Amino acid sequence: MRRSDGGVVATSGVYRVVEPPRRLAFTWAWEDERGARGHETEVMVSFEATPGGTRVVLLQQRFESKQARDNHNIGWSACFDRQTKIVG
Repeated sequence: MRRSDGGVVATSGVYRVVEPPRRLAFTWAWEDERGARGHETEVMVSFEATPGGTRVVLLQQRFESKQARDNHNIGWSACFDRQTKIVG
């Protein structure tokens, strides 16, 4: 993942559920510069067909702190905002 300052940050995880075209569930953890994984969270994404598009619902849980939760909320919100600008 590329940060706004140009730096690169690595994440990793394992897909736990893959149910095309409805649902994905996977683990998520940031990696440090040596590749060591930090605290692991769980992410669930569901996809629902709607008139003219798809409704995407993302739930991430098991954060180590409120601050970590809030930071992820900011990051995911920015991702969805960029996607909306691209897709329309």
